[in-house]
Formats: sequence, C-alpha cells, structure tokens
Amino acid sequence: MAKYAPEKYWEERLKKDFSLGGVGFLGLGVQYNKWLYKARLRALTKLLKASQINPQGKRILDIGVGTGFYVDYWKERGAKSITGIDITEKSISMLKTKYPGYEFIKADISSKELSIKEKFDVITAFDVLFHIVEEAKFEQAIANIRKLSHQETQILITDSFLKEPRPSGFHEYDRTMDGYKEALIKTELEPVITMPIFYYMNNPIDKNRLNSRLLRSVVSMVWRLIAMLPLLRRLGAFGEAIGYLVGLILYMVDGITLRYAKDGPSSKLLLAQLEDVEGSKCL
Repeated sequence: MAKYAPEKYWEERLKKDFSLGGVGFLGLGVQYNKWLYKARLRALTKLLKASQINPQGKRILDIGVGTGFYVDYWKERGAKSITGIDITEKSISMLKTKYPGYEFIKADISSKELSIKEKFDVITAFDVLFHIVEEAKFEQAIANIRKLSHQETQILITDSFLKEPRPSGFHEYDRTMDGYKEALIKTELEPVITMPIFYYMNNPIDKNRLNSRLLRSVVSMVWRLIAMLPLLRRLGAFGEAIGYLVGLILYMVDGITLRYAKDGPSSKLLLAQLEDVEGSKCL
C-alpha cells in the first residue's frame, strides 16, 4: 500500500465527490451523512450555549473547511468574518465561487511554513486532526492553532479523544484524551469541556469508555448494522432512501440518549482555550 499523502488523497477524494458523502464517512452515502452532520451541528449548538459563546461579531477560522458545511452556520449566527483553510485546490476554488464574501486559503495547518498572520476569535478543527497521522505534524498543527489564537480565542476540535490507544489507520490516527492534553499543554492551551456528538450513529471506536458491558455490545451491534448500508447503496435511490431513514431514526435516538449520557463511544466535541483565561476550568 502506498504511503498516505494527505493533499493528494483529499484532492482526489473531493474531485470524485464534492459532497457530505465525500468529506464524511466514506461509503455510507450522502443521505446518512446528512444526519451525521446534523448531529454535529446539534452538539456544536449545545456546547456554544453551555459555554456562553456567542458567534455574533466574531472572526471565525475553519480549519479543513472541505465543502464549507459550517460556513452557513456561522453566517446565520452573525459572524463578522469567516476564513476557511484547506489543503485541496478543489475545496478552495469551489468555496471562493460559492462564498465570494469570505476568505478561503489553500494551506496546511500542520506545516511549519504556515503564513497566516491574523488571529481569530473562534478556531475550529472539525474532523481534521485525526487525519494527521504523523505525530510531529500533529504537534505542529496544535502549535499553529496556538499562533492563530489571542488571549480569548475559543478553540473547537472534534475527535474521538480515546480512553485507550488504538493502532493508526491509513489516513486516521485516533489519539487519546491524555495525548491531546499533553499536546495542548505544551502550547499553553488547555481543554475546558468535552461533549459527545454521537452515541449509536458513528463507529464506536471508544466503546471501552462505557462502563456497561451490555452498552458496549449494543453500540457494536448497531454499528455492524449501519456498516451494511454500503451494500444497500447498490439499490440506487431506494438504498439512499433507506440510509436517510436509518439516519433519521438514529439521530432521534441519539438525541434522547445524549440528554442523559455525559460521555459517548465515538466522536466528541472539545473546547480549548489559553490556560490563563479567567475562570476557566480544565478537564
């Protein structure tokens, strides 16, 4: 197998499918991915409210902007400016055309030569950092995020933040929460709060975080059923309709479950900020 080359991999992937199916969970189809992204927005809105973060008048940096899914979200909430960076030419060229009022820059957040000098009020790295499989580049990405921050910047990251280490995949390296804390602290950043995004809807790679053996078995069984969706896509529109229905049902089930669950077996949303922000409470 060829070595993972991030820019080439994502350029080819987005050229083939510039949709939520292309940037989301590959193979599950656009319709199921729509519900996955709707769940991400639900968690984001919940965390912003809980942390009293108001995007109104803020300068937003979206790292790994992809198809620009979050641009409208920040626009609707009154962001002063939105800057998106991505390693692919496809993403930047498409988004410059779609959103001429905002800035989109082809850049690699893990590069030592990152040339962006502006500092932002809110920085997001949604489903990005676990695609940086080299540890030195990951640490450089965290350092770059710090450089793009000022004293009161709010940093939002989505990842699995595992309880226990797991082997790296081809284009994914899911790090532990302890690993994240170490990398953040090195750059004078601290994790403040985490919030589960999914419970049943996504791959439960952090199921060992769950105390109940029964729950671990249930989330694994549900995921095995979800993993059959690529087979149904062969049925065309009918298969996509099933994916939509499955996504809708699990979105509602997750919504009910996450009212009570403080943790989850897969992706989570983390808020980080500078260590000396007054009143901050580290995890």
